[in-house]
Amino acid sequence: MQARLAGAMIVLAAVSAPALAQTKVTIGLIGTNESQIPILLAIDQGYFKAENLDVQPMQFRGGGVAVQALVGGSIDLAAFATDHVLRLANRGMAPRILVGIDRYLTHTLVVPAGKGYKSLADLKGGKLGVSAPGSYSDNTLRWTLSSLGIDPDRDVTIVGIGSGNTARAALESGQVDAVMAATPDLLGYEVDAPGRFRVLYDWRRTEHSGQAVIGLRKWVDAHPDAARGVARAVLKAEQLIQRDPAAVARIVRQQYPDRSDAFVQAMTAAVPRLISPDGRVSVQGYAKMTEILRSTEPELKPVDQDQVDLSARLPGGDG
Repeated sequence: MQARLAGAMIVLAAVSAPALAQTKVTIGLIGTNESQIPILLAIDQGYFKAENLDVQPMQFRGGGVAVQALVGGSIDLAAFATDHVLRLANRGMAPRILVGIDRYLTHTLVVPAGKGYKSLADLKGGKLGVSAPGSYSDNTLRWTLSSLGIDPDRDVTIVGIGSGNTARAALESGQVDAVMAATPDLLGYEVDAPGRFRVLYDWRRTEHSGQAVIGLRKWVDAHPDAARGVARAVLKAEQLIQRDPAAVARIVRQQYPDRSDAFVQAMTAAVPRLISPDGRVSVQGYAKMTEILRSTEPELKPVDQDQVDLSARLPGGDG
């Protein structure tokens, strides 16, 4: 009797083991900003585990390095700028957007408060700081200047200065006259040095596909259940962001362990306005991304959104 029972338990364990095994998924994350929060929150809340996924985040300093890792196969997915979708598609790499993260551009142009600048035209002849040449901030600034009749190559000097403390030091020292500031940097100016800086130009209500969770078709096709699970888990996290500031604050504190409580509170309040509540990439946002990127990289051919965007289908299970 005991022998039969032991044998039955071995068979049961053998049958159950595959069902319990989680699919490992490595997701590249870029820098430290609000776009990482849905991924980190989904990990924190166990949403990936509920989808039978073992998600491992891998940090990268820039999107270009993450693209190389994605193409090379050392990561499965990446949460980075949707600009790379257009670039990858033009290289024949068949990228796929699984779920959207941002819904607007997230940059502002910050200047010293006492300089008297009233518009971008007042910066002619000046130096403007962006994170790096060809970056999200660089492309956005160049597109805007051109649309206002300001030549970004002749009327101003655009220089790569990094972000965070490096960019702030360049602005404070007068090395540059203005800097492109993403949300964490802007809040740092406002919280740490109130009244010393101000926003000259604000893109935060310009609809844009921003950052998204992106993979390649070959991975999505080979792992359809995992792809849907990732999309569903991230969407749940985005919906939680809209209603649970305490959960958001916990992740913000995790991202910025050395920042003040005032910064964490400000960042927590800003995140729901920036993050997509439905995980979808809008038609207008995708079109704006394409317009801005092709204004600086005109050799890129437009790519139909339906060919690369699964964000309206995957979270609901309609692959």
